[in-house]
Amino acid sequence: MPDTMLAVVIASYGGSLAATSRPIPRPGPGEVLVRVRASGLCSTDLHLLSGRQPLGDLPRIVGHELAGDVIELGSGVTQWRTGDRVTAAIDVTCGCCRHCLAGDTQLCRAMKRIGFERDGGHADYVAVPAANLVAVPAGISYEAAAILPDAVACMYHSLIHQGGVGIGQRVLILGVGGLGIHGVQIVKSAGAEALATSRQPQRLELAERYGAIGVNTATESLKDAVERFTDGEGVDVVADNIGTRASILQGLSMLRPGGKLLVIAYIDETFEVPSIPLFKTELQIIGCRGSTKQDLIDVVRLVRAGQLTPVLGASYALNDIQAAAARLESGDLVGRIWLTRD
Repeated sequence: MPDTMLAVVIASYGGSLAATSRPIPRPGPGEVLVRVRASGLCSTDLHLLSGRQPLGDLPRIVGHELAGDVIELGSGVTQWRTGDRVTAAIDVTCGCCRHCLAGDTQLCRAMKRIGFERDGGHADYVAVPAANLVAVPAGISYEAAAILPDAVACMYHSLIHQGGVGIGQRVLILGVGGLGIHGVQIVKSAGAEALATSRQPQRLELAERYGAIGVNTATESLKDAVERFTDGEGVDVVADNIGTRASILQGLSMLRPGGKLLVIAYIDETFEVPSIPLFKTELQIIGCRGSTKQDLIDVVRLVRAGQLTPVLGASYALNDIQAAAARLESGDLVGRIWLTRD
C-alpha cells in the first residue's frame, strides 16, 4: 500500500472543491480501513464548502456516501474480515444517551459524522468505526451502494419513520431530484400512492416510470392536480425536498386535516406559517434529519429484494471533482453523481 492517497479536502470555507494528496489513515481501535470504490456527491458537500454547515476543525476530507472493501482491521474488531464489501452509516454516535438508547440515533448530541466532523469518503481510503459498517451483497454494485446512506436512507427515514407512510395513503413529493426519485419508490413499496413534482420533464418521466403521477409545476396547477389525486381531500403527507418559504407554504396548503409536512431540504433559513390553518386543522410540521444505521440496513434489503433501485446519474473521476460539482449545481441530472476510483 502506498503512503499517500487522493482525497477531496476543504481547507477553508469558500472557493471550490479540490482533490489533493493526503496521508493514508490508519484504523484505530474498533475501526476498519476501507478502500473506497465509489462515493456519492451530494449538494450538502457544497453547503459544507460554503460554511453553511460547519465542519469543525479544518482541513477536512468530505464525502458522507461511500462504498468499498475492508482492507485492514483495527484492534478489537472481530465481526468483519478483510475483503468484505461494505457501506457505512454516516452518524458516529455515543450509544448511551437517551436518544441512542431509544433508537433515535440521528438525534445523538455527541455524534460525529463521517464526512463532516470526521474525515469522509471522497478519498481512496477512509477509516471508519466498525460499528457503522453495513454489508453490501454481491448483487449490489459499489456505485449503487455508495448512495444508499443519504440519498436513499434519508428518504426512507423521513417517509417511513417521520411521516408514518403506509398502505392506502397519498403522498405528495415536492421535487424529484436525487432524493425525491427514491422517495417515489419508497412510497410505492410501502403500499401508498405518490404524486411528484418537477419543472424538468425528464425527471417527471422517470418518476412516472416508478409509479408516481407527475406534475410539471412550470405548466400545471399543483392545486388542481392534488384535488384530482385525492378527490378534493388533500394528501396525507407532503415531503418537501425543495426547502424554500414558498414550498413550505405550498406544501401545507396541500394537506388534509391532520396531515404531515416533512421538512427535508433547507434552502431558506426561515419560513413563516399561517397560524390559524395550522391549529384549526391540526397540521403537523416535522423536521427530518439523516437516518439511522437500521434505516440503512432496511434500504439495503429493499435493494437486494428488487423493491428499490438506486438511481445513478453520472460518474466522474475523484480528481475531476470540480467538474462533478459544476454538473451537480447545473441541476440537469436525473439521479445521483458518483465519484469513481482507478
